[in-house]
Amino acid sequence: MLAMSLQEEEEDQPFDMPDLPEFSSCERNALSLVGRLLNPDCQEMKRLIRDMPRKWQKEGRVKGIALTREKFQFIFENAHDLKDVLGKGAQIFDEWSIAIDRWYENPPENYLQFIPI
Repeated sequence: MLAMSLQEEEEDQPFDMPDLPEFSSCERNALSLVGRLLNPDCQEMKRLIRDMPRKWQKEGRVKGIALTREKFQFIFENAHDLKDVLGKGAQIFDEWSIAIDRWYENPPENYLQFIPI
Protein backbone atom coordinates (compact mmCIF):
# COMPACT_ATOMS: atom_id res chain seq x y z
CA MET A 1 0.00 0.00 0.00
CA LEU A 2 2.84 2.39 0.79
CA ALA A 3 4.26 1.99 -2.72
CA MET A 4 1.00 3.09 -4.32
CA SER A 5 0.69 6.67 -5.49
CA LEU A 6 -2.09 8.77 -6.97
CA GLN A 7 0.36 11.26 -8.40
CA GLU A 8 1.47 11.05 -11.99
CA GLU A 9 4.94 9.69 -12.38
CA GLU A 10 7.30 9.52 -15.30
CA GLU A 11 6.57 5.80 -15.56
CA ASP A 12 2.83 6.42 -16.11
CA GLN A 13 3.08 5.76 -19.82
CA PRO A 14 0.74 3.40 -21.68
CA PHE A 15 1.84 -0.19 -21.44
CA ASP A 16 2.70 -1.71 -24.81
CA MET A 17 1.11 -5.18 -24.79
CA PRO A 18 3.22 -7.84 -26.47
CA ASP A 19 1.70 -9.34 -29.61
CA LEU A 20 1.40 -12.79 -28.07
CA PRO A 21 -1.68 -15.07 -27.97
CA GLU A 22 -1.97 -14.93 -24.17
CA PHE A 23 -2.51 -11.15 -24.40
CA SER A 24 -5.04 -11.26 -27.21
CA SER A 25 -8.74 -11.05 -26.40
CA CYS A 26 -9.48 -12.32 -29.90
CA GLU A 27 -7.49 -15.48 -29.26
CA ARG A 28 -9.15 -16.18 -25.89
CA ASN A 29 -12.68 -15.33 -27.00
CA ALA A 30 -12.70 -16.84 -30.49
CA LEU A 31 -14.51 -19.92 -29.18
CA SER A 32 -17.10 -18.12 -27.09
CA LEU A 33 -20.62 -16.85 -27.23
CA VAL A 34 -22.08 -13.90 -25.39
CA GLY A 35 -25.67 -13.69 -24.29
CA ARG A 36 -28.19 -11.50 -22.56
CA LEU A 37 -31.05 -12.39 -20.23
CA LEU A 38 -34.22 -10.83 -21.59
CA ASN A 39 -35.96 -10.83 -18.21
CA PRO A 40 -33.25 -10.70 -15.53
CA ASP A 41 -35.82 -10.23 -12.76
CA CYS A 42 -37.16 -13.73 -13.50
CA GLN A 43 -33.97 -15.41 -14.71
CA GLU A 44 -31.24 -16.17 -12.17
CA MET A 45 -27.77 -15.71 -13.68
CA LYS A 46 -26.13 -18.17 -11.28
CA ARG A 47 -28.50 -20.94 -12.37
CA LEU A 48 -28.06 -20.09 -16.06
CA ILE A 49 -24.26 -20.42 -15.76
CA ARG A 50 -24.69 -23.76 -13.98
CA ASP A 51 -27.56 -25.25 -16.01
CA MET A 52 -26.97 -24.30 -19.66
CA PRO A 53 -23.92 -26.57 -20.20
CA ARG A 54 -26.05 -29.51 -19.03
CA LYS A 55 -28.98 -28.43 -21.22
CA TRP A 56 -26.62 -28.20 -24.22
CA GLN A 57 -25.03 -31.56 -23.26
CA LYS A 58 -21.62 -29.87 -23.06
CA GLU A 59 -20.80 -30.34 -19.37
CA GLY A 60 -17.07 -30.17 -18.69
CA ARG A 61 -16.41 -28.67 -22.15
CA VAL A 62 -17.70 -25.14 -21.62
CA LYS A 63 -17.12 -22.50 -18.95
CA GLY A 64 -19.71 -19.84 -18.10
CA ILE A 65 -18.97 -16.35 -16.81
CA ALA A 66 -21.39 -13.66 -15.59
CA LEU A 67 -20.32 -10.35 -17.16
CA THR A 68 -23.08 -8.14 -15.75
CA ARG A 69 -26.50 -8.63 -14.18
CA GLU A 70 -27.90 -9.47 -17.62
CA LYS A 71 -24.93 -10.42 -19.80
CA PHE A 72 -22.96 -13.64 -19.75
CA GLN A 73 -20.29 -15.45 -21.74
CA PHE A 74 -19.66 -19.13 -22.38
CA ILE A 75 -16.18 -20.17 -23.51
CA PHE A 76 -16.02 -23.48 -25.36
CA GLU A 77 -13.10 -25.88 -25.64
CA ASN A 78 -13.75 -26.58 -29.32
CA ALA A 79 -15.44 -25.00 -32.33
CA HIS A 80 -17.73 -27.98 -32.91
CA ASP A 81 -19.50 -27.51 -29.56
CA LEU A 82 -19.87 -23.75 -30.12
CA LYS A 83 -21.36 -24.26 -33.60
CA ASP A 84 -23.66 -26.98 -32.26
CA VAL A 85 -25.11 -24.67 -29.59
CA LEU A 86 -25.55 -21.76 -32.02
CA GLY A 87 -27.13 -24.13 -34.54
CA LYS A 88 -29.90 -25.03 -32.10
CA GLY A 89 -31.56 -21.67 -32.77
CA ALA A 90 -33.52 -19.68 -30.20
CA GLN A 91 -32.66 -20.51 -26.59
CA ILE A 92 -34.94 -20.58 -23.54
CA PHE A 93 -34.01 -20.38 -19.86
CA ASP A 94 -36.54 -20.31 -17.00
CA GLU A 95 -39.44 -20.06 -19.46
CA TRP A 96 -37.99 -16.87 -20.99
CA SER A 97 -35.89 -16.37 -24.11
CA ILE A 98 -32.24 -15.43 -23.98
CA ALA A 99 -30.32 -13.66 -26.74
CA ILE A 100 -27.04 -15.34 -27.70
CA ASP A 101 -24.49 -14.81 -30.45
CA ARG A 102 -20.83 -15.42 -31.17
CA TRP A 103 -18.35 -13.13 -29.46
CA TYR A 104 -17.15 -10.33 -31.73
CA GLU A 105 -14.22 -8.04 -31.07
CA ASN A 106 -16.23 -5.12 -32.49
CA PRO A 107 -19.90 -6.09 -32.20
CA PRO A 108 -22.52 -4.30 -34.29
CA GLU A 109 -24.75 -1.67 -32.65
CA ASN A 110 -27.73 -4.06 -32.51
CA TYR A 111 -25.70 -6.85 -30.85
CA LEU A 112 -27.92 -9.02 -28.64
CA GLN A 113 -30.91 -6.77 -29.30
CA PHE A 114 -32.92 -9.37 -31.22
CA ILE A 115 -33.35 -13.12 -31.55
CA PRO A 116 -33.36 -14.65 -35.04
CA ILE A 117 -36.19 -17.18 -35.29
